[in-house]
Amino acid sequence: MILYGSLTRSQTRRLKGARPSAFSKVLFLFVFLAIGFWTVRAFSQGIPPGVLEDVEGDLEILHEDSDQGSRYHYFLKAAGRRLSLEFAGVPPTNLTSGARIRVRGARSNNVLALKPGSGGVETVTPAEMNTLGEQRTLVMLVNFRNDTSQPYDVSFANEMFFGTTSSFFLENSYQQTFLSGMVKGWYTIDMNRPTNAATCNASQIASLADQAAAEDGVLLSDYNRRVYVFPQTGCGWWGLSSVGGNPSQSWVNGTLDLGVTAHELGHALGLWHSHSLDCGTSAVIGGSCSTNEYGDIVDVMGASRLAHYNAFQKERLGWLNAGASPSITTVGAEGTYSLESYEPLGVGPKALKILKSTDPSTGAKTWYYVESRKAVGFDAFLAIEPTQNISSGVLIHIGTEGNGDSSLLLDMTPATPVYYWWYDPALVVGQSFSDPDSGVTITTGSVSSTGAVVTVSFGVALSISTDKPSYSRNQSVTISALVQSNGAPSPNAPVSFTIKKSDGAVQTSSSTTGSNGIAVYKFRLTKKDPLGIYQATAASSSAAATTSFTVR
Repeated sequence: MILYGSLTRSQTRRLKGARPSAFSKVLFLFVFLAIGFWTVRAFSQGIPPGVLEDVEGDLEILHEDSDQGSRYHYFLKAAGRRLSLEFAGVPPTNLTSGARIRVRGARSNNVLALKPGSGGVETVTPAEMNTLGEQRTLVMLVNFRNDTSQPYDVSFANEMFFGTTSSFFLENSYQQTFLSGMVKGWYTIDMNRPTNAATCNASQIASLADQAAAEDGVLLSDYNRRVYVFPQTGCGWWGLSSVGGNPSQSWVNGTLDLGVTAHELGHALGLWHSHSLDCGTSAVIGGSCSTNEYGDIVDVMGASRLAHYNAFQKERLGWLNAGASPSITTVGAEGTYSLESYEPLGVGPKALKILKSTDPSTGAKTWYYVESRKAVGFDAFLAIEPTQNISSGVLIHIGTEGNGDSSLLLDMTPATPVYYWWYDPALVVGQSFSDPDSGVTITTGSVSSTGAVVTVSFGVALSISTDKPSYSRNQSVTISALVQSNGAPSPNAPVSFTIKKSDGAVQTSSSTTGSNGIAVYKFRLTKKDPLGIYQATAASSSAAATTSFTVR
């Protein structure tokens, strides 16, 4: 194209008076068609691939449960399209399906690759959790045009959902939440039985089942929980569910028992998994640790097929520590505390909640949750499991505010063999657990058939870190010391720093913590400093910590 504004007046007059050649006509037609093509493409598909765009819509989180592990899928429903979200970092765990979000990313077909940084997600409106009272549930039994088998009848499915699973919810929620509704089917839907993951289209199964139910006279809008149950297929998972959502959607592949229904409907209520923390045979916490995705053996959102949800999970659902729910005692001072047996109704606290740490950047708090479990109700299996010490001690979990995927069961007997999960995780009578990073010590004083008595004490805790693992001469080493008491940052605390160089020479300094509990020392390396490993030590009150860095 020729820009008239870049020509002189005489050039413009000559151009206007000139007759276009055949080549000019062809070139003009080509440019015109190209502009038209890209204009149509832009209007039909949005911004071209690779170009960042802002998209606002409703979040959908689906979770697969299988013997091979756990997998989450994220989608955004926007402007009539369902976009698969690809995160540059860790996906958000503070949201559930139905949240209104805004993301920035590059679109290619139906995939939106999000911009790096903070997950690329801005919350416009969080989803409202619906976890109390009647949960209107529609269960649809479906089979396929090439597999019309019916592995269980309607009466069995009805008892599983509106008998056993509803009773499980009533007991777990302390009589606050239950299922109601109906089972419909069997519906033979117009698709072949999936034989593998590639042919497994859960959305299509749901759409065809919904269509069959509507044609059968069911008013779908009457139900905020929809469950699709079908004979065993090759989908690769035994359960799939949205995490939250209104209506939520859950899929059951083959096996229909409480371990599947309570787990998948737990996801539908907004729960993530209950994990365990493995820090080796000599440590309960700290050092080199790994997380076991389904490792909590005393929670149906973990490895158990029967057990109650833990206190962190129940607090998220509003079944503990909210409104008319039983209480959790938040421990704010040293002392001895009583807690009631976890499972039955009662007037006393069902758990203790002790501050472990506060993130200095976000302010998010991480808590210890202490429970006294008994072989009661759906937890009755605790009386028959071999080698379990759970009823003779207290269980301790960790959970972080605003992070649904942070539930961790701690192993208080790390020296015993670990196979896939533990059978003796409890802190038994007379045993103490101390967290070196927070200064918290928890001791089980006594255990009875009605609860437990626990003593909690606090000390000063200090941790130290450097901004990099290695440096060159003439660089500055930023050394940070975090001082905490009772799990909270300690402002105005004096901290002394000692640097021991690789040749044994020592340099000292001092600082004071800010409001975030952090004291900073910038140690300047000179061109004459020796190469090798340096040690940095910080000390405050009765606590000290050491780290190392390398000068290359």
